[in-house]
Amino acid sequence: MSKKKTTIVHLVTPYLFHTGSWVYSQLTGARKFRAIVFTQKKENLGQFPFDKIYSPEDFSTGKRFVNKVYRRVFDRFGLFFDGLVQELKPRLFHAHFGFEAARWLEFVEKTRLPLVTTFYGQDASKLGKIPTWRGRYTKVFGYGNRFLVEGTFLKKQLMNLGCPENKIIVQHLGVELDKYPQKNHTSGSKESPIVILQVSTFREKKGIEYSLDAISRVRKIYPNIEYRLIGAGDNEESNRRIVSMVKDLNLEDCVKLLGIQQHRAVIDEMSSADIFLHPSVTGQDGDNEGGAPVCIIEASAVGLPVVSTLHADIPEVVIDEQTGFLVPERNSMLLAERIIRLIENPQLRMDFGKCGRTHIFKNYNLNTQLRNLENIYSEIDSAS
Repeated sequence: MSKKKTTIVHLVTPYLFHTGSWVYSQLTGARKFRAIVFTQKKENLGQFPFDKIYSPEDFSTGKRFVNKVYRRVFDRFGLFFDGLVQELKPRLFHAHFGFEAARWLEFVEKTRLPLVTTFYGQDASKLGKIPTWRGRYTKVFGYGNRFLVEGTFLKKQLMNLGCPENKIIVQHLGVELDKYPQKNHTSGSKESPIVILQVSTFREKKGIEYSLDAISRVRKIYPNIEYRLIGAGDNEESNRRIVSMVKDLNLEDCVKLLGIQQHRAVIDEMSSADIFLHPSVTGQDGDNEGGAPVCIIEASAVGLPVVSTLHADIPEVVIDEQTGFLVPERNSMLLAERIIRLIENPQLRMDFGKCGRTHIFKNYNLNTQLRNLENIYSEIDSAS
């Protein structure tokens, strides 16, 4: 008779945003633990199917109304979830994003169960500048058992917010290499232009304006290029802004705006591209990547050379002059120069791609990272 798995409740709202593949892998890749989800909103279930999702959307009409008022007035989650804890008997909670931990904190405290929180970026960099959120995080840091970050940059950010260093663990995100076919590089031709790919939302920190400026510079020397951008803005204004920039730079014939794509389609685009571009910057409001964008990990897993910036924990994922090129933030001239070097040297693209895939296999392998995560769960569960 097999031993019953210990239950871990993952806190994430919504379940699941369309770029949340890394959260999904933590849910579906568990071996020792049974994962369930508490959320306030369900979406993209076709993209991220999962059986055990509990949401106020399944409550009665009256409870849904009361929960909605409770959320708006107090900005807290967990109303009417007490019975689920008694029924499911979880051993600990894992909050994805600091703001999620803060909103569920009062509920989790009542259960007296351990809390693990993963910070991913803007939850520390942007919200951490707001006094109200700093106060809420102080309470989370006091109650929480462990705080997971993608790299040393984000670890320092949490420490600056007041999180005790002994509670912080650098826990890399991971990808399943078998699902990322290795790129076969070509030199490009009139029939097959050099394809430069970026995958991002249209937020300031993604540096799209610097990508477009760099592409404009490169195109003056190598007109046979194509810049493909997967993603969209949070609103129509941000979408129009990108379209306007493309027109202003006269790039309509070489820029392809592909919108939001399913994860499988994103990987297919990476396999068809020659260079991956992602020049992250710190936004005017302080928003930054915190760790490193998962798409950069995925691009390196495919074997794409990456052109990015010396930003947050990106230098831990992209090794400058070995798996790609890193330049200072907001420097489109250097971005263009590095892209041109890769266009002119197919062998360098291939070498960077191979080294990148090896680096990801060693340091961002999903199976290894999931086992590390389960060890963290086990340690906390044993001590509680």
